[in-house]
Amino acid sequence: MVQEPPITLLKAHPDEAEAINATASLIWPRAYRGIIPPSQIRYMLARMYDPATLREEMRHGAIEYFWIVCGSSKIGFIAIGPVLRGSPCSLHKCYLLPESQGCGFGSAAMGLLVTLLESAGATSFELRVNRNNHRAISFYQKNGFETCGEDRREIGGGFVMDDYLMRRPIPVFPIPTVN
Repeated sequence: MVQEPPITLLKAHPDEAEAINATASLIWPRAYRGIIPPSQIRYMLARMYDPATLREEMRHGAIEYFWIVCGSSKIGFIAIGPVLRGSPCSLHKCYLLPESQGCGFGSAAMGLLVTLLESAGATSFELRVNRNNHRAISFYQKNGFETCGEDRREIGGGFVMDDYLMRRPIPVFPIPTVN
């Protein structure tokens, strides 16, 4: 049996915004086919993954982007934030290239994120997922997320996001005191 290289997370920088945009453009049409119309996919890609928007999010630091790396290959990306001690943290984006899906890489990346959030003192990990994206919902449930609500909101262009809200608690370990 061939063992895959371990997954690592590599912090993305503002000068990589075009690469994140290009990666999202490869992933989104397949990930959302049959879930939202192609016109909405194009609208959301243009709005959420415009390189100037990505650079701005990264520069302000409220949203941190990480490449999901297998060996020396960038196979996807994640965006989280803000990460604050004693507060929930939002998972804004979690995407793998189609050929890297179903191999355990996403769960490995999620495990690394939970460890990062534990050490930062976040209380929970929260996300929105399209209620018709059954594959993503199953992935999140497998990784300890539970549905905690629903939300439907207009996003412009005549489109709506119709989502489940999901949450995964993060264990808070007391900080040992030295006597």
